[in-house]
Amino acid sequence: MLITDYMTNITRNPEWDPIKFEPQEEWFEILAQPIQCIRAVCLEPLDPFHPNIWVLFLSTSEVDMTSIKLECQPSHHRRTIVVLHGSKAKILFQKIPDLYLRPQGISALFVLNVNPGFTVRDIHRMIVRNNRHKYEIDEEGWNIRTWAYDQVALFNEHGIFANQDEVEVVKDAFQKRWPEGGPNPLYEGAYYG
Repeated sequence: MLITDYMTNITRNPEWDPIKFEPQEEWFEILAQPIQCIRAVCLEPLDPFHPNIWVLFLSTSEVDMTSIKLECQPSHHRRTIVVLHGSKAKILFQKIPDLYLRPQGISALFVLNVNPGFTVRDIHRMIVRNNRHKYEIDEEGWNIRTWAYDQVALFNEHGIFANQDEVEVVKDAFQKRWPEGGPNPLYEGAYYG
C-alpha cells in the first residue's frame, strides 16, 4: 500500500503516487517533524523568459536549522489529463540539511510564523485530503508558482499561520516577478481527480 493511501485510508492506483519523500526510507520521520515556521522562497528564473520557481521550506528546528522542502516538480513521464502540453506533477517532501536552507539564486524570501502544534504530517494530510497532490504542470512551468500559492492559501484556511499580515504579504509576493518585483499574474492551476 502506498504512503498516501495509508495516511488517508483511500484506495488509489498503485502504479503512481505523486507524493515523494527524500530520503524515501525516512518518510515516517519526515512526517513526524514539528513545524516552527514556513519559509516561502522565490528562486531566480532559469532565464528571462521563464517564471520564478517558488518552494516552501517547512522549518522543523530554528535552533538546528533543519527543514523539509515542499516542492511541486514536473514528473516528465506522466501524461496530463487537464493541461494540453506538460506533465503530471510530483510533490516532494525533502529533508534538507542545514547547509541548504539558503539555496543559491534566491530572489525573495518570506517567513510565515506558524501556530504551535502542527507537524509535517498535518501538511501532508491537508494536501492529500484536498487533492492538491493531483496537479499538472504546463511544459514551460508557468503554473508551478500557482501550486505553491494555492498551498499557502490552503494552510491558511486550516489555521496554520499565526499572522494574517504575513500571509497577505506572501500572497501578494507570489503575483510579482522577482527580483525586480513587477506585476506577474498567476497562471491558472490545473488539478485533476
